[in-house]
Amino acid sequence: MSVEQQFAALFEKNFQLDPGDFTEKLVPEDVMLWDSLGHMNMVGAVEETFGLEFEVDEITEMTSAGKILEMIRAKSAAD
Repeated sequence: MSVEQQFAALFEKNFQLDPGDFTEKLVPEDVMLWDSLGHMNMVGAVEETFGLEFEVDEITEMTSAGKILEMIRAKSAAD
């Protein structure tokens, strides 16, 4: 499974979306459960799943699903 597929499945599970509803264009206003707690739960799930750690400034930059995926790719490539 690709990073994109893993992240899409994780995102859908974390925010209780129907399978296939994930797009990189999703922003917090589009996702009912994407509030501050949901955001931190998502960050924790991403860190655990992909073996990454994000700094506070990086977490606050995660303003869309695509931005999170972009950061996962960048951090994975750097390791």
